[in-house]
Amino acid sequence: MQKTVLFLCTANYYRSRYSELFFNHLADERRLDWKADSRGILAAQHDNPGPIYSVVADRLSKMGIRQEGAHRYPKPLKESDLLNADMTIALKETEHRPMMKRLFPGWADRIVYWHIHDIDVEPPAAALPQIDVEMIRLVERLGRGEMK
Repeated sequence: MQKTVLFLCTANYYRSRYSELFFNHLADERRLDWKADSRGILAAQHDNPGPIYSVVADRLSKMGIRQEGAHRYPKPLKESDLLNADMTIALKETEHRPMMKRLFPGWADRIVYWHIHDIDVEPPAAALPQIDVEMIRLVERLGRGEMK
């Protein structure tokens, strides 16, 4: 049965969307029985200028990665999303753990946190390659069956 990893960021416009699409590309290449989805912890409160950050779409395009579903609008996180995921990863612990504690207190300590800065701290040219590194590590571990 296919498993799901859920990527979280604040608005579901940039980091989590890139993570979802890049993960799905890598998982497909490696024929893993995993798929990714993404949500924004505060997506309902953000006024995103469109469905996905153009820098993300451009980077994926240059990498030759299919962008099926990429142009949907950001989705806010619901508890059902957490319940349905086999693994949940939030992109920045210092940013997202407090949000999770406030909005989904029972889940804050049950998810994995990475340390990828948002655009207000670090430009995409630096942050997206960091996601690449974390993603390749994740996919390799899943491929070896280290994470269930």
